[in-house]
Amino acid sequence: MPELPEVETIRYYLDHVLPGQKVHKVLHIDPRMVKTGSLSAEEIARRLPGHVVKSIKRRGKFLFLEWETQDHLLIHLGMSGRLIWIQNHEPWALHTHLVLDFEENQLRLIDPRRFGRIGWIDRGVELVPHLGTEPLSADLTSQFLVKRLQGRQAPIKSLLLDQSLIAGLGNIYVDESLFRAKIRPDRPGGSLELREIKRLVRSIRRVLQEAIEHRGTSFSDYVDALGHPGQNQDYLMVYGRNQAECRVCGQPIVTKVIQGRTSHFCLHCQK
Repeated sequence: MPELPEVETIRYYLDHVLPGQKVHKVLHIDPRMVKTGSLSAEEIARRLPGHVVKSIKRRGKFLFLEWETQDHLLIHLGMSGRLIWIQNHEPWALHTHLVLDFEENQLRLIDPRRFGRIGWIDRGVELVPHLGTEPLSADLTSQFLVKRLQGRQAPIKSLLLDQSLIAGLGNIYVDESLFRAKIRPDRPGGSLELREIKRLVRSIRRVLQEAIEHRGTSFSDYVDALGHPGQNQDYLMVYGRNQAECRVCGQPIVTKVIQGRTSHFCLHCQK
C-alpha cells in the first residue's frame, strides 16, 4: 500500500503541474470508487468541468485536489492505486477508474483491486477528521508520544500503524523506523522510556524524509505521477529482507506476525 512518502511524491509533482489547469471534461468516473463525501459519481462528473485546480494537498495517505471554489476532490490509492499525469492521446490502462481531461494531459486513477476511493468534500468541511498528527509536522514530539503511549500494552508496531495516532505510517516505514530507533516491534508501547521515544521520533522523521528523497518504495504497484517506480526499496534496512543479513550487524533479519501484520526486525540490533 502506498504510504506517506509515496503519496507525498505524487503530491509534490502534481502540485507543480496542476495548479491553474482547468478540467475540460470528466471522461470516466467509476461509481464503485466513490465511497465518501457529499456527491455521487454522476454529480461529480457534472460539477467538475470548468473547475480550476488551486493546489494539491496531502493528509496522511490521502490526496486532495483543491479547486478555486475551495471544494476538494479526495483520492485515496488503497493498496494498488496509481495516480498518473499522462498525455491525453495515450490509451487507457486496464482498471482505470477516473479520468480528468485537461488541455493536453489527463489525470488518471488506476486501481486493479479497487480498495482506493474517491470523494467530494465541500468547502469548509474538515478533510479527514479521524486522522492523527502528521509525522513530518512540528506536532509530532516526544512529549506527544509519551502522553499517547502511557499505559498502553499494545505492541508499539500496532500503535504506530494506528492512523488516529500518527497519520500516514504503514508497514514499511514503521518497521524501518523501529529499526533505526533500536526498538523491537513487539515491545508494549507503554514500556518505552523517554530516551527511546526521542530516538523513535527522530527515526520516523529521518526514514520518511529519506524515502521521499528516493521518490518512494516500489515493490509491485506503486509508481509516481509520471509512471516511474521509486528507488527507496534499494535502501531498506529490514522490510522485505527476511533471513537476509542485517546491514549493521550481519545477523539474519527475522519476521514475526504482530496483531495480523508481518514485522521485520533484527534480534541483535533491536532489543
